Amino acid sequence: MAAEPTSRADWELQGKSPMTAKQRRMLNACCGCLATMRWHGIVFGKDDYRHLISAVVLGERLVPGINTGNGPAGLIRMSRSSLELTKSEAVVAINMALDIGDNPKDQGLPDKPVQWSDAVLLGLGFNPADFRDAA
Repeated sequence: MAAEPTSRADWELQGKSPMTAKQRRMLNACCGCLATMRWHGIVFGKDDYRHLISAVVLGERLVPGINTGNGPAGLIRMSRSSLELTKSEAVVAINMALDIGDNPKDQGLPDKPVQWSDAVLLGLGFNPADFRDAA
């Protein structure tokens, strides 16, 4: 098992090959922290934020749903998995998550900036103890 990211160099990688395990862990840690905020009044979990950010980075399509005879079919979002992110796309996704957490008002969210977890702080190259001591 790969270790947690301990600096930006661990996840700020470029290339078209698949994202690394450290990039995946950093994205998941960021999205876990974002789950403390509501997205425009909707409760989102870690996976919801990861799906949202991946849809933005990878592109999405809205298509008519399947008529099952149980009312209007509505629209379905067709997107790809976050596991399909390339190294370069993973950097974009992680930075997007960090920006949402640091600047929620830029997205029209009333929340205060999130308090990043130890895993995220380590991935940014900070010692989490420094933040606990300052509080």
